[in-house]
Amino acid sequence: MQLSDWHQKYLLSILKKYEAGQASPAEVRFIESYMDSLDNLNTGSDNMEDSSGLQDDIKAELLKSIRQPDGKRIEMPFVKTMQLSYRRRMRMWAAAAAIVLLLAGAGMYWWLQHARGAGSPMLAARTDIAPGGNGAVLHLSDGSTLVLDSAGNGTVAIQGKVKVIKENGMIKYQGTTSEEVYNEVTTDKGRQWRMVLPDGSGVWLNAASSIRYPLSFNGKERIVDITGEVYFEVIHNEKQPFKVRVDKHVIEDIGTAFNINAYTDEPVMKTTLVEGLIRVNGILMKPGEQAQVGVGQDQVTVSKVDNPADAMAWINGQLSLESNNLQALLRKIARWYNIDIKVEGTLPETGFIGMIDRNVYLSDVIKALTVYGVNARLEDRTLIVSAK
Repeated sequence: MQLSDWHQKYLLSILKKYEAGQASPAEVRFIESYMDSLDNLNTGSDNMEDSSGLQDDIKAELLKSIRQPDGKRIEMPFVKTMQLSYRRRMRMWAAAAAIVLLLAGAGMYWWLQHARGAGSPMLAARTDIAPGGNGAVLHLSDGSTLVLDSAGNGTVAIQGKVKVIKENGMIKYQGTTSEEVYNEVTTDKGRQWRMVLPDGSGVWLNAASSIRYPLSFNGKERIVDITGEVYFEVIHNEKQPFKVRVDKHVIEDIGTAFNINAYTDEPVMKTTLVEGLIRVNGILMKPGEQAQVGVGQDQVTVSKVDNPADAMAWINGQLSLESNNLQALLRKIARWYNIDIKVEGTLPETGFIGMIDRNVYLSDVIKALTVYGVNARLEDRTLIVSAK
């Protein structure tokens, strides 16, 4: 499976930092835990022939999956130069391949099939949970509602002179009105949606999110209200600034693509700027920066983020495992898989890295997390999580 340019850069940055001794504790754990996980494979001398075959398969998969932008294969100098034992080299290759296959999404299943060892927590197929999908509810100006995922293509609603048109799994607006009337789109847990606002700006709603907006932007400003997590690609108009209201906070666009994570069960609201410029509560941000505001607070803290693309991974069909907090990661999983989470005991305080396909079943996500010392079992739609 060929990786995207973004995934290649993401993977290489981890491997290069590891080689140079500059990897974060979470990144070191990620790589070395996969090396350690290969202890579950029979790599003793009595099985050396099978191990060699597996090593060749993993190495071939790695080199096939990672290529330079010019199409040339990327070499892994640290593997060649380190004087490692056969067993250690094999584990290093497998660790690197594991990262590739995790990032490749569907390929993660290949890795898990090979690295599955005794004692690895697994969810039986009969109790597995399917991933979320596209779906939303449109709340019209007259108070009626429309389930968008079950609506057919074409005109799905008419409000005066304004038509709502569904096309290719998204909605857009046609026509204008002088009346000050509003629509709202909401997503439940386990649902996401894409739409185009009346001004042509693109909007992506993550699970358990909403956006409220006028049928026509007639005032001096274009103002929308959101909850949850929403990504914007705004059509810039100096004469009619675009503003996003989140509770009492205001994000103003200056020609921009940005992501807002404002779930009420999160301790901070995060606004990540992908390109362009925005102001968060009046504070100017540059691309690659993230603004954080604590719940119930007004103070904005802006800092550079190592991987701004992580904030929009969900838009690209990826479930980011990047988190400095296991509880935050579990909340993300709960929203997408529409499940409840119950924690037993004290969970490990560890950071996470990695990326998997959002279309995998919950059991595959759990397998990816076990490397960080997490056990899990599913009872109905409640995932019970504990330390190993």
